[in-house]
Order: sequence, then structure tokens, then C-alpha cells
Amino acid sequence: MTTDFEPLASILSRRAHLRALFVSQQFDALDALLEQQSQPWLNGVSARYDYEWSIEMMFDPLQSDAETLALLQSWVAESPASYHAHLLLGCYWERAASRIRTQDGGEFVSDDRWTGAGLARDLGIAAYLRALPLHLKPAFALFRIFRLTCYLGEPQWLTALAEGTEVQDYAQQQAGVAPAVWAAGVQRLREQGGSELAAIPAALPHCLPPRDDGQQDSKHYWLQLTLAARPNLYAILSAWVHFLYPRWGGSHQQMSAFIDSDLCRGLSEQERNGLRMIQAWDYIGYVALMPRADDDEHIAFCLRQYDALLALNLTPRQHAAVLRSYASFLCHYARTEQEGEVSWNLPEMQRAYDALVLAWQVDHPVADPGSDDAFSTLIACLDFAGIEDRFGLLPLWLERSQQWGDSQYEVLIAGLASKYGFYGIRQGQFDHEKLIATGLALESDSDLGQAAANLFGSVSEEAGIYLTQIAADAGDASAMAGLYDLYSGSLSRRYGRDATPYEDRVQALRWMERAADAGNVTCQYNLGYVISRENAIVNAQQYRRARDLFIRVMNASNVGLEVWQRATRELAGLILFNEYASDADRRLAVEEVLAALWRDERPVNQEYAAGYYAYAFFTGAGCQANRYLAKVWVDRGLALNPQDEYLLAHAADIYQRGALFGGLRSSMAFRRDQKRIDQRGRAITFDGAE
Repeated sequence: MTTDFEPLASILSRRAHLRALFVSQQFDALDALLEQQSQPWLNGVSARYDYEWSIEMMFDPLQSDAETLALLQSWVAESPASYHAHLLLGCYWERAASRIRTQDGGEFVSDDRWTGAGLARDLGIAAYLRALPLHLKPAFALFRIFRLTCYLGEPQWLTALAEGTEVQDYAQQQAGVAPAVWAAGVQRLREQGGSELAAIPAALPHCLPPRDDGQQDSKHYWLQLTLAARPNLYAILSAWVHFLYPRWGGSHQQMSAFIDSDLCRGLSEQERNGLRMIQAWDYIGYVALMPRADDDEHIAFCLRQYDALLALNLTPRQHAAVLRSYASFLCHYARTEQEGEVSWNLPEMQRAYDALVLAWQVDHPVADPGSDDAFSTLIACLDFAGIEDRFGLLPLWLERSQQWGDSQYEVLIAGLASKYGFYGIRQGQFDHEKLIATGLALESDSDLGQAAANLFGSVSEEAGIYLTQIAADAGDASAMAGLYDLYSGSLSRRYGRDATPYEDRVQALRWMERAADAGNVTCQYNLGYVISRENAIVNAQQYRRARDLFIRVMNASNVGLEVWQRATRELAGLILFNEYASDADRRLAVEEVLAALWRDERPVNQEYAAGYYAYAFFTGAGCQANRYLAKVWVDRGLALNPQDEYLLAHAADIYQRGALFGGLRSSMAFRRDQKRIDQRGRAITFDGAE
């Protein structure tokens, strides 16, 4: 453990001072402080809580984006020659671009979000460019231009200005985008405070050297400029490794070559090993990319990567990060579920707990634990697997987290632990009213409904219900869904308890509807199911409501497999068989809904799609009727499951089994319709489905 460190109270005091100067508009004092902090940083001195950290911590997460933007704009107006005013305005727009784009995988980001993120990127880059001539060594602004152009691409106007070619204005850019998409993208920008589009400069700052004709791409240009202003900058070198991930067009061979290149020669051994850690995160650092539970070979490979990383000479913070990731990895595969029964591999969960304890011991002594995944792993070890907290890690974690005050999940749990007295925290040990209010005000992707359910089931029903109610009242969709679970009785039954004290059908339906409207995909599915199945659709309005709910679930990003599968199947059946479905709806079912099920690699969904495709082509629902294509689809389905009763019934109709001369007549119909396949039917059946 590091023995020479700044006390946490001092670090938090410095953070509070930075934010106070900003909020009170003492811009000259703030500028002077940042300039003072930048000097050792520009001279190559890096520390845990240095200039980079100050820039990162400047914006208080409890302050609204509108207030932050207004302060920045006031600073720029008051001090147009301030490097840091323009720099931090650029940081605001960079973060706004990230919020618009979301953290979802690129394939799940809608076109209007890409458009809005690009417009916010332009505002950020324009601000960074204005900052460049205002400092002798504008390394941080150069780094942020690099980071932003890697993330969202270099805008056409910036490339054109650098190359001396024609700049496209926004009217020309708009002409290349669907009007509805452009309008929605501009609205996304407005929601972040963007009342105007970026003012495209007539020329680039004179301090920027021309690009070499042989320059590989713009990223290399910004990388080299940044390193010239601030050699051996670990932040940009680690970002470069990240943007060499295969998903960004790079490869592991390129990453390894870069780490061993002259550009990284000035790094310490720990820093180069840190780059190797960033490289390894490509396949062990993201939950969405974890191997399947039955892929033993891939899991073994990942475990070997953890062993290799833990054998490296890393900084305490990096070593702790690897251990926490390792613990979460072990926890992920220690959980199994069969027929609704969850079980835990206790030896593996003990290993996960031990890794979390070791991470705490090797980490910087006052560091923000800063990982909701690791905290969730600790909760799983103690509450779900029953591992004994021999080290007393959980109360230590909550004590530290409530001081830092920037993780919604951890702050709320610390406040509730103090309010009710659990997890080794005494009642009243913290200012729980302040912590709970802070936690609710922080923005996060935390699933508060699940956090509350965990408390209900494993710690305190009272605390779980309280968290569910206050989070729902604050507008959290997952908590609204939690109240539906509570009042429907499913929450109590999940833990084998009597649901009678809480069951209330009226309240359950009310919270289901509120959660669905707020975007909770499970309640959207449940409400659609209630409308379409339990209540039986009696008018076009009900049909459209159920249809739209199922469509929202089908198109939701990063939705769970089970709810996606159920909603997409229900949507297909609803459209194909409901009297209120329009021709356009039925075309949607054939072209998009069934196609999504068929593209899903699970045979059970392909079998389902094949049966409905057979029905559609047999009856002409959403497509031109064609018995040959109906035969192709029913044969595909039966090849997947020869015993499927639905497919067998369709096969009997399509092949005319039992009818007089049925075999002969069906053969003639197949030959006839094989010659009559329309272009759309051919594309659906052969171009996109084989």
C-alpha cells in the first residue's frame, strides 16, 4: 500500500474549492489556479490528483447541465482570452456529445443520436480550436481534439480546412440527411443547451502546423501534436491503445506494436504495463463481451489473461482495477440458474471476495472505489452467496463512498445503511438524509429497482420498499417497475414470502403503466401483454397501444434476451392475426419483426419465425401469397424441429394432406408459384434468410 499520500479531506477540499470558484464566477482566480497546476503537468510531472484530475472534477454532477453551460458561456464572454474558459466549454460539449450518443454499442445508436452527437462534437472542437492560440503549450486542448475526433470522427469542415478543400456548411450537411433525422438530431442538441450550431471557422489557428502529405490519418496528426506539447502523456497513449481495439478498426497486433514503439519509450515500466492492461480490457473489460457460460475454452483464456496482468508491475490503482475486474468476472460465472432457481459456486465467490479485499489493500489509500460493478460483486458475495465479510470490507467501502459522494448506487446504500442500521453501519452514523437526497440527484445507469429488490430480499424489507418508493417518486423507471412487482405480489413470491400485505391490483397496474411510459422495457412488455392477451383487444386504439409497446421493446438497446424474445414474438402474432392491423403493419411484421427473429441465432426463435413466415406466404399477410415460398419456410422450420405442432399443422395445409389428390395439386401449385416469386418475396426468403 502507498504510504506517502494526500489525506482524503485535503483532496475533497481542493475539489470543493475548484467548484466553488466556478459556481461563484471567480473566473480569474480559477484561471490562475488551473494555470499554476498545469505547469508541473506540462513539464512531465504526473500525480494521482493533478491538473488532469482538476479538469475532470470541475463540473459538479449535482449541478444541472443548463447551469454549467450558462457559467461557461459567462466565463468565455467575460474573459475571451482565457485558455481554460474555452477549454472547459469544449469539455462540456464533448460530454454532451457522449450523452447524446449514449454508451450503447454503435449498432444500437439511432441515426438522430449520431446526428446530434456530431453537432455537439462540432461545438466542442470549435471551442478547443479557439483555445489553442491562447496558450504556449495547449497540450490538453490538443489531447481533447484527438479524443473527440477518435470517438466521433473528424468533422468534414475540419478536414477540409486542413487540406485546403471546400468546406461544407450545415445546409449542405443537412441536405444529405433525412429531414426527420436532422430535426431530431438538432433537438437532441437543444436538449443539451445547443441553441445554435457551431460557427465553422474560416481558417485554422496559425499555431497549427500543416499536415504532412504522408500523414496516415488525422488521429496521428493530433497524437503527434499533443506529444510534442506534453511528451509521454499517458492519457493520450492509453486512449490510442483503446482506439486500436478491433471494434475501432485496429487489431491486437497494432496495439502490441504501438506499446513497443518509440512513442512509448519514455514511459515507465508501470505505465507501459498499464497500456497492456488497456489492451486486455478489449476482451475482459466489458460485460457485453464476456464469453458464454458454456464456452470453457474462452473462459479459460480470459482467466489466463487475468493471471498475466496480475503478474505485471502495475501502479496500485491499476493493480486494484484488475483485481476488481477479476472479482466481477468470477462472480459472473459463479451464478447459475435452472428452472428459476439461482445457485452460487461458493468457492468461486470466496475467491471473488478475496480479490476485492486485496484490491482494497493495494489501492491508493484514499481512492474512490469508483466501480458500481465491483460494489455489486461485493454485495453478491455477502448477500447472495453468504460469504462472511471477515475483513469488514463493506462498511469501509460505504464510509469511503459517502465521502466521495459521486456514485449514485453506493451513496444511496450508504444513506440507507445509516438510516436503518445495517451493513456494519450504525443508525445515524452518516448524514443519511443528505446522502439519500444526493443519491437521488446523481445521474446514473444504476438499476435502482433491482438494488431495492436486493435489499427487500436479503437485508431489510422496509429499506427496500423505501428505496423503491423514493426512487419511483423521483422518476426512476426501474423503481416504478419495482413498485409494480411489489403490488402485484411477484416481489414477495420471488423470495418465498407471503404477498398478501402488499398485493393491490389497482396500484400494480398504475405503476406498470407509469414504468412503461418512463421507458422500462419489462413493464412495456408486461403492459402490452396485458392489453393484447389478458384484456383482449376490442378496438384499434388498444391494438396500436400494444403494438407500439412491443415495438419499443424490440428496438430497445441492450435489452435482455428474455424480454426481447417475448416482445418480438408477441408483436409478430399481434400484427399478423389482429383485425385492426394495417397492411403497412403486416409488411413491418414480415420485413422487420420476423426477420429479427430469424436472424437471431437461437433455433427456437428461428423455428418461430419460420412458422409465421409460412403462414404469411400461404395467406398473403404482409406479402404476396406464394405457396412455394410457404413450403420453403415450413420445411425450414420442420428441419429445426420436426415435432413442432404449429409447423406440422401448416405443413398439412400447404401440402394439402388429406385432400383429394392433395399431393398432386400441391406439387402443381409449388411449380407454378416458383415461377411467380416476386422480388420482395425472394429477398425475404433467400437474400436475407439463408
